[in-house]
Amino acid sequence: MSFLMKARFSGGMAESHQLPAYEGAQSLYGISRSALITLNYLAEGRVRRRDFSPRGFQINLIESRRGSFEAIFEIITNPGMMTIVGSLGAYASAEFVEKFLASTVRRSVGEAADPTIEELEAIDSLNTGDTSALVDAIEPAMRSAHTVINHGAGAIELLTQRAELAALNAATKQYVWSSIPDDEIHEKLLGIASYNANSREGRAFDYELGKTIPFSISRDADRTTVAEILKSITSYALRREGDTLRSSVAVRYTRVLSADDRVKKIKILKARHELLDLNN
Repeated sequence: MSFLMKARFSGGMAESHQLPAYEGAQSLYGISRSALITLNYLAEGRVRRRDFSPRGFQINLIESRRGSFEAIFEIITNPGMMTIVGSLGAYASAEFVEKFLASTVRRSVGEAADPTIEELEAIDSLNTGDTSALVDAIEPAMRSAHTVINHGAGAIELLTQRAELAALNAATKQYVWSSIPDDEIHEKLLGIASYNANSREGRAFDYELGKTIPFSISRDADRTTVAEILKSITSYALRREGDTLRSSVAVRYTRVLSADDRVKKIKILKARHELLDLNN
């Protein structure tokens, strides 16, 4: 199986079919490294930041095109040799690989994942501890991918024949370059979409934002907190199937913010069934 991924640079010098050599090369490096880390996880089932030994996939830079400035990547996969993809049965396809790659990149810039990926996480077909770690692992590469933004180009679109995988611009550049701890205590009702007990990490649906956000549970949290998180997962799964069962859980948490005050991640300190119970 194979598909083409196009990196389309627009704005600035890119409109004249050129890029500054260093900045352009750094952006192509960041894009290709983000893809390498992500596809290596699908192949090996392990999140690596170095010492890659690609098996079951190949990433080639095959050509560049004028208008504005486009670089074309060829991504070749063999699902039978890819640990994660091969375990998903009917989902083992080039389309799934595209969606997974897009979701990892989108989450790294603060956007929502593809619904298919979130559904697979909700039913534990995808390990949320791994997918959260994967987003963290590609963050340095995604910073490199943004090098040319405001330094030769205004935006980069990552496209396949099926869809736009992600859009990188000045706003996403600001997002990936900022992580500001906010130790102020917050309380809110969230729906727990997925949770990995080994890593104590997962994703929670924020009803106000309309998307899931990554979370970790504090090592100091009590057993009741973990129990309430697990209850919410079950309720959330039933709700997705049309059940009207209330799926929210009250959480007390701190945040990590981007420079524009978007929530990048939360740390859950305490969880209870109702907000009033957080004081008990």
